[in-house]
Amino acid sequence: MSSSTDTIAALLVDAHTRGIQFQATPAPAPATAKDAYAAQDRVFAALYPGQRGGAWKVGGASPDVEPTAAPIPSAGLHPSPAHVPAKGFHMIGIESEIAFRLGRDLPPRAAPYTEDEIAAGVTEALVTIELCDTRLSNWKDTSALWRLADFQLNAALVIGSGRQDWRAIDFTKQRAELWIDGALNKEATGVHPYGNPIRLLPWLAAHCAARGGGLHAGDIITTGTWTGMEFVAPGAEVRACFPGIGEASVTLVK
Repeated sequence: MSSSTDTIAALLVDAHTRGIQFQATPAPAPATAKDAYAAQDRVFAALYPGQRGGAWKVGGASPDVEPTAAPIPSAGLHPSPAHVPAKGFHMIGIESEIAFRLGRDLPPRAAPYTEDEIAAGVTEALVTIELCDTRLSNWKDTSALWRLADFQLNAALVIGSGRQDWRAIDFTKQRAELWIDGALNKEATGVHPYGNPIRLLPWLAAHCAARGGGLHAGDIITTGTWTGMEFVAPGAEVRACFPGIGEASVTLVK
């Protein structure tokens, strides 16, 4: 582990606690993904002592690229329709996503979990809206490992409706819509880089096992944006719709 991990975690905890941003450069960046995840764990433990995440975000640019992950605290989960105060956000990024709810534990074990094993334990596919924010004032220009340490820019997750018969969904033909203030902002069909986003879950199960806790029944796993990250102002009303699956909505209250 890099000797800078303590410094990175301290800077992020201070930013969360005081509601501020800081410039990640020239502060020392995480040297490896392992360092970034160690910083995540330290920040989470400091902000939410004795708790574990109620959800996870996971995503990857393609099946040929190592995915990334970050825990989401239970305090950051909001049932749709949600009203989330905009005060305290440094930016308000929104992403339309598909999440999966686990119905059984996936504890650490020697043999990796197969996609079929995990799919058998998934009880529901859900439409979600991820709210993104950052503690890094220069987040666009700094290291991707800094963004990973900063919970991969997660601020909250709005959990909408879904389907229990999710295996009947052809995600390669699934349509996604992002609506802002009643107007269609973005639409896309079959754009998830993994085709079927369930393919990310074996990697996440192994990742969480290596971090010590595994995955648990009731965990919600959101799997990356279908419509990119869009930015909205306080007062915006946002709706993500995946026809045939469900929808989620949030108002960013001024």
